[in-house]
Amino acid sequence: MKNILLVAAENSAETYALQVMREFAENKAGFHFWGVGGERLQINGMEVVVPNRSLAVVGIIEVVAHLFRIRRAMKLLFRQALERRTAAALLIDYPDFNLRLARRLHRAGIPVYYYISPTVWAWRYSRVEQIRRWVSRLFIIFPFEIPIYQKERVTFTYTGHPLLDAVNVSEPRDQFRRRLGVAADEILLALLPGSRESEVRSLLPEIMAAVGLLKKEFRLKIFLQQAQNIDRDSLSAAVSDPQVQLLNQNQGFNLLNAADAVISTCGTANLEAALLGVPLVVIYRVNRLSYLLGKRFVKISLYSIVNILAGRRVVTELIQNDCRASLIYLETKKILSDQVWRQQMIAAFAEIKEKLRQEQKPAAIIYRQISADLAG
Repeated sequence: MKNILLVAAENSAETYALQVMREFAENKAGFHFWGVGGERLQINGMEVVVPNRSLAVVGIIEVVAHLFRIRRAMKLLFRQALERRTAAALLIDYPDFNLRLARRLHRAGIPVYYYISPTVWAWRYSRVEQIRRWVSRLFIIFPFEIPIYQKERVTFTYTGHPLLDAVNVSEPRDQFRRRLGVAADEILLALLPGSRESEVRSLLPEIMAAVGLLKKEFRLKIFLQQAQNIDRDSLSAAVSDPQVQLLNQNQGFNLLNAADAVISTCGTANLEAALLGVPLVVIYRVNRLSYLLGKRFVKISLYSIVNILAGRRVVTELIQNDCRASLIYLETKKILSDQVWRQQMIAAFAEIKEKLRQEQKPAAIIYRQISADLAG
């Protein structure tokens, strides 16, 4: 049995990795996946050598603080890749770690497949050269990435976005709301503070303060989504309002589908909400020094992938100094009170969904490419 080193270091990467693993399993391809992952991947047969929770950090300064642990994980993965004579590596997103690992694997003669391109269109365009040198094939998910990699002569395959296949609602909106005890005249507000401990610590106090202001004007039922990588007890302790209920990530799509408004960290969750047609406010804040260092290299004025895909500011972004309770409150209130603004946002979401629509599942495209390459 051939084995594949899989690196899914973040929550969204784990979702996409699970799609690929299931595609391999359905086709009885006879591959064994091992590497970096979480509980969802482990349950589905992956051998987790490095738990992804140990690598879930964000921001330049935060990464430096965990540098020893990150380096140790990379050395372990590379050593085991050699010992196991791994047939190939599938690295998902997480470029600061994965591109360095790709260099080592490439030099050792191990084919490297990279899924979810680094955001070279936003910052650090120089990574294109690293991808060209060290990655055997890049799987890209956004149509606007195609001309970039054509121009740079990178070997790539366009798969379309995996969220279109992943976003599945298992319970009707009204039924889900009734089950959670949301009355017909109550507003369901969904809170998504992130999938990294550092994100949650930074964002949750401002979110909770905004919720306190909103409760004075609206009849709310408030639910906070607990990401797979976040400890439930620590999250419960950080939530100052006893009326806020925690829901695990397995109910995430049902929660978004049932929500009237969402307050979400900047990330994949923005696109999930948009694909389900739910208005949202996007917030983000990192260590001040990390932000100042990173801002020098950012080439775009929009941060949320929803706005980037739309080519304009569809959802409000409250980034860094703007990420404060008073503004979160005002923007969420606008979603709940201004029907014109709300409907404009929903219409823009429908356009984005149509733009990303594809005929084939990304995981099926990836399976066919890798299995064909490794058939010999």
